[in-house]
Amino acid sequence: MTDDDLERRHGVVPTARLVGLGWTSHAIASATRAGTLVRLRPGWLARRDAHPRVVVAVRAGGCLSCADALRLHGAWVPERLGRGHVRRSRRARTSGRGGCLPHGAMPPVDRAIDDVATAFRCLLRCGEPEDVTVVADSLLHLRLATRDELETWSATAPARMRRALDRVDVAESGLESMVRLRLRSRNVRVRTQVRIEDMRVDLLVGDVLVVECDGGEHHATWAAQAADRARDRRLTTLGFTVVRLTYGQIVDDWDAVEADLLSLVRRRAHRARGEMRA
Repeated sequence: MTDDDLERRHGVVPTARLVGLGWTSHAIASATRAGTLVRLRPGWLARRDAHPRVVVAVRAGGCLSCADALRLHGAWVPERLGRGHVRRSRRARTSGRGGCLPHGAMPPVDRAIDDVATAFRCLLRCGEPEDVTVVADSLLHLRLATRDELETWSATAPARMRRALDRVDVAESGLESMVRLRLRSRNVRVRTQVRIEDMRVDLLVGDVLVVECDGGEHHATWAAQAADRARDRRLTTLGFTVVRLTYGQIVDDWDAVEADLLSLVRRRAHRARGEMRA
């Protein structure tokens, strides 16, 4: 999806772009009078069903950026980064109105939603190193960015943010990224997306401790839960220990989860024994 496609999908565009698409001044005025289009600020229009956060950002004199823009592009972004990330034009900023600011060049605010590059450069200011790694994992997984692009976008960021890119790895969800980063920070050996027979597990700690990270969107139905339990049963019969974690446990109750996982590691429950090691 191009940036223009994204903008049209969420229903907020500059008036000049509509003119470029063949709209006449008369057609725009008629649509505005009919309520089909709404004027947000001089030079900007929105459909009645436009995305509310995009509408708020443009009305505030800027565009949606940072964590919010990355979410609309499809990236997995930690909820702790919140909502309402707006990048305002230089004029709006000099008038005392703040907002997100990218590392590096400040492009003009000529779109309702920032592109991935600008939004990520804003995230480098708003987020913590873990957030940067989690989002970078997602961008790579979705092929919204390459490693070289991420490094280029981060070139002017502080060293601790640039180092966050050194921790990027394969992940299919931000939950996997979070667990991997936190366990590795405790010097626990973790491998990602490991294939065991015809199954692929999220994380493998040591030799036999499987950690599965369940986001609600993929594990909410009874059919999905039944499939998960069948996989767990197969892994158990193969000699693996399976720990399945929910979104809430990873995001809201990590201290307790970490204590349990580290207890398993201290008891060497992650190490293979006897025939399985062979």
